[in-house]
Amino acid sequence: MRIETFLKTLACVSIATAYPNFKDILPNGNGATTIHLGGGSRNQFGLDFKAAGTSWTPELCRKDSDGDGRTNGEELGDPECVWKQGDFPSRLTDITHPGVCTLSDGSVCDADKGWVDCQVEDGLKNCDVIKEPDTLNTTIRFPETAVPAEETTYSCMIFNLPSDQDYHLMAYEPYIDNEMVMHHILIYGCDPNEDPVPDEQLNKVTKCGMGAGGSCNKMIGLWAVGFTGYCIDGPMGFRFGKSGFKQAAIEFHWNNPQQVADWKDSSGVTLYYTPKLRTNDAAIMQIGQSHIEIPPGQQSYTVVGKCHSECTRKLIQAPISIFWATNHMHYLGHEMNIQIYRDGVFYTELTNDAIYNYDSPVETKYSTAVQVLPGDEIVTTCKYKSLSRPKTTFFGDATSDEMCFGFMAFYPATNMPFSTCTAWKDISMCNLWITREHEDCKWSDFMFVNVNETKRVKDEVMANCKPFGNCLSECKATLEVLFAEHPCMKGDVYELIRQMSIRWGQ
Repeated sequence: MRIETFLKTLACVSIATAYPNFKDILPNGNGATTIHLGGGSRNQFGLDFKAAGTSWTPELCRKDSDGDGRTNGEELGDPECVWKQGDFPSRLTDITHPGVCTLSDGSVCDADKGWVDCQVEDGLKNCDVIKEPDTLNTTIRFPETAVPAEETTYSCMIFNLPSDQDYHLMAYEPYIDNEMVMHHILIYGCDPNEDPVPDEQLNKVTKCGMGAGGSCNKMIGLWAVGFTGYCIDGPMGFRFGKSGFKQAAIEFHWNNPQQVADWKDSSGVTLYYTPKLRTNDAAIMQIGQSHIEIPPGQQSYTVVGKCHSECTRKLIQAPISIFWATNHMHYLGHEMNIQIYRDGVFYTELTNDAIYNYDSPVETKYSTAVQVLPGDEIVTTCKYKSLSRPKTTFFGDATSDEMCFGFMAFYPATNMPFSTCTAWKDISMCNLWITREHEDCKWSDFMFVNVNETKRVKDEVMANCKPFGNCLSECKATLEVLFAEHPCMKGDVYELIRQMSIRWGQ
């Protein structure tokens, strides 16, 4: 399927395009499925929903609007047709689209594709830079790769960039091979001051988790469901080549909640770049909160992440100009904004999605760039609705988990030691990574290095505790002393170390 067709489909099936509040009055409406109700010709479920007075009625529930042999209730997790607004549906998994005939393998019935007739403008149609005679392009694609039968997979591939001279990346456009699994694509530049990745490791697909890892950690491009690509219009570009990035990594997030075993994908991205350098080098900063615990059954639950003044003073060496920003949550997210505070006083707003919809992300572009100064505080606020969830939802990779991140593109690029300014609870993660210390806890030594202090703690525990069996009195006494005295065994930093140890298998 061509990308234009894919984007049309995305627009047509988005519940929030014209009726964002309807997802609260359908079972699993704010879960991991979307219902086409407007934005062009309605599918049969949209027509049936309107005929039912835009309400979830037993009659609508028992209908089979798309004719695939399953009732609307069976597809939306209410097979007994007993769900009422505010209740938990009886089933929260294997949710399918009641307006699109779907086969057992997850593919859309051929006869049903005719309703997709929404008109979506090509995001690069008016991108003048790709029409300039000096503009070059290259398409980077994964080799055809089997998609694991897992809900969430992150895969990466590192490749060489042209390095005969300096270039500015000015636009990028996704090529989506398998729209059934593609969640997002990120592009990272690899630090040119580090040793390059050996040739034998290039152009090979590997599992990587969130972030390509190693020295490939400077984001220079991103695509997510609902985006059409990006065109940079202004005095900036992402530098690569002779004095910039010489290698880059492309990261895929495959989302396969039905765990289909025989899907493959060979998606990628086309990069448009020019030797006619702009005045400024650009960069992207990630901000937000990575500690998320959303209780079930909430009409609204707020999570806040602060990029504190002390962090921006270390990350931003001089004033920067933000020219683009976007918000990112998953399916429970319903409202999000990013605000700037200067000297403790509200200064301006970067984004404000009063009605956030995962499938229709909003890109905020500024005709006049927004200036941010060292010492400004950047506050990200995310709000969630968890009416469909019977259990607590945590931060995580899967679309059934949640995130609270904003992305800001700015110039001039600085030699940032860390490209994110996120928080974990109220701990500044950028400060944590830069200083490797938090309130006298040298957490990186404690986590990763077998230094004397870490060895002492481990030796005490191993000498007095047994991994299995009863908890010995001498073990309790040892742990009581450690928790009372050791700076890495207290408060939020201990919780963070514990979470990282679990996540990284240490």
